[in-house]
Amino acid sequence: MNNNLYWVVYKNIEKEIIELSNLIHFDDTQLTIYSVRIAELLIRTVVEIESISKELYFLNGGEKPNDNELYFDTDCLEFLETKWLLSKKVVFVSAANFYFQQNENKILVPLKKANKRGSSSSDWQKAYQAVKHNRAKNLTKGNLKYLIRASSALYILNIYYKDTKYNLGHISTTSFDNSQGSQIFSIKIHTNNTINIEGTQNKEDDYDECIYLIHSTVESSEELISLLKTVNEEVNAKVSPIIQAMYPELNITNLDDINDEVTPGLSTIIEQHKIGILSSKAKMLEEAYSKLQNEAVPNKNQY
Repeated sequence: MNNNLYWVVYKNIEKEIIELSNLIHFDDTQLTIYSVRIAELLIRTVVEIESISKELYFLNGGEKPNDNELYFDTDCLEFLETKWLLSKKVVFVSAANFYFQQNENKILVPLKKANKRGSSSSDWQKAYQAVKHNRAKNLTKGNLKYLIRASSALYILNIYYKDTKYNLGHISTTSFDNSQGSQIFSIKIHTNNTINIEGTQNKEDDYDECIYLIHSTVESSEELISLLKTVNEEVNAKVSPIIQAMYPELNITNLDDINDEVTPGLSTIIEQHKIGILSSKAKMLEEAYSKLQNEAVPNKNQY
């Protein structure tokens, strides 16, 4: 988006965290270090989370009035959770001078429970509320652990706010900046290199954890999908009569009806015919593949 002040503020916060890392050795044993400066940074970070959460809420169809009864967590983040599963999105702490060894400090899921309130909310939210309401009593909560987790949550929300689509070029030469402009964090990416003849995308097990998706564009895939459908139809036309003759009692009219447990060995027959038909169309398939173009888009539960 033009004039993205949210990103400017985030980068200023990130810069101050990096400055802290030049004064404090950031490792697993140092996360409980606290100070007035760290507490103040935590408050500024979560105030920014409140603001950007509300903006995202309205940009994406939220209809509750923007008044004192609109809450950034149980209203806005809850609304966004139903759309994007933010509670599962993973961020890596990848700054060169952050020396964390434990996975819980290197691999963060900062928006988990961020759509809850009170004792059910995330650790950084509880720390923020404690410091905001009684800084003198709760200054120990203004520590590095909660600051880093809160800033990683703000990082995720900024990525969704920017909502940038990247045209990455040919599928074989794809590269993507998984830091998305951060000097501290990087994101998990879901890459789909499989072309499905139905035109649908395949999901790996970590799909919900990924903040960006890389896949071939619909436009560039159309020719290849059409060719693969043709191959499938030709295989079906050649093999179905053979199988029907072998197993007349099964009444098989489509290869999708085949259960290899019931009709063992048929997959070999199908594969032989498929290889032959694919070979006959090799040049066309190669040309269609050469036209594939990749894009990277934010993961909004598209598939």
